[in-house]
Amino acid sequence: MKIIRTLWGVFILPIFLFAQSVNIPTSHFGISLGNSKNFTGIRINWSDHQVEKITGLNFTLWRAHDNKMAVVKGISLGSMPEAGQMFGVQAGLLGVSAKNKIAGLNAGLLGVGAGNDVLGINLAGLGIGSGKSVAGFSLAGIGLASGGSVRGISFAGLGIGAGHSLSGLNIAGLAAGAGENIKGITIAGIGAGCGKNIIGLTIAGLGLGAGESVTGISLAGFGVGAGKNITGLQVALIGLGAGKHLHGINIAGFGLGAGEEVAWLNLAGFAVGSKSIKGLTIAGFGAGAEKIKGLTFATGTIKIKNNGAYQGVAVSAFNNIKGDQTGLSLGIVNVAYRLHGVQIGLLNYVKENPVLFRFMPLINFNFSGN
Repeated sequence: MKIIRTLWGVFILPIFLFAQSVNIPTSHFGISLGNSKNFTGIRINWSDHQVEKITGLNFTLWRAHDNKMAVVKGISLGSMPEAGQMFGVQAGLLGVSAKNKIAGLNAGLLGVGAGNDVLGINLAGLGIGSGKSVAGFSLAGIGLASGGSVRGISFAGLGIGAGHSLSGLNIAGLAAGAGENIKGITIAGIGAGCGKNIIGLTIAGLGLGAGESVTGISLAGFGVGAGKNITGLQVALIGLGAGKHLHGINIAGFGLGAGEEVAWLNLAGFAVGSKSIKGLTIAGFGAGAEKIKGLTFATGTIKIKNNGAYQGVAVSAFNNIKGDQTGLSLGIVNVAYRLHGVQIGLLNYVKENPVLFRFMPLINFNFSGN
């Protein structure tokens, strides 16, 4: 033991204290003790400082200082391996960080981060972050974030966020978000949202929304919304809404609507509304639009605004067509301003029929359109 302490005090400790290095058998290859700048082999150092290139096994006891130009390839171990670029396997008791890029297998008890890219298999107890992109398989206990894109398979206990796009399989305990697009399979415990488009299968415990369009299969405990269009299969416990078009199979526990058109199969627990409604529409209470084309069922009312048009079959307690009706209406009370078809109900009214035939019990009709 006395010999070991003597060797430590005489040879090894001065190496760490004065940033020198002892390299065996050469200055650039073999085994290095200290702050060697360029080395291939097994290297052990207290704290890296202005290193240039290391290839092999690099073990550092403490975090680096001014090491942003270093390129480390191989295996990096220590309390917190740091370099400009790191390739291979990196594991830190506290974390792993790079000024520019990390690629390979990266694991940090607290976090993994890079100024530009984090690529490969990334594991962190706290978080994973990058200035540009995260790609590959990423698992973070709290959160995962990137200033650019997140691509691949990503899991985060709290949330996942990307300044640009989020693509692949993304599962977040709380929320998932992107400044531009979300593509692929996204599952979030609370919500998912992006500034532009959501494409693929998206499931959110509370709600999901896109600044422009939602395309694919969207399931939300509360609601689904888009600034422009929603297309595909949408299911929401409360509501669905789109600034322009809502197309596909649209199912909402309360209501659904769009600024311009709702089309195909539309099911709502209470109401459906838009400028135009097409296809099969079923509403717990009512449906209203300027134009409706198709088959519409509502327990309460179906309403067409002034000078609008209904074409198809309307079934509700009160069919209130304040415009042109072509087809059949079935209800307790049926109203049409202009009719080319048949009304069947207790009371039927056609405004432009001859005076004697405007109000009719049980049935009313007009096939002239006048």
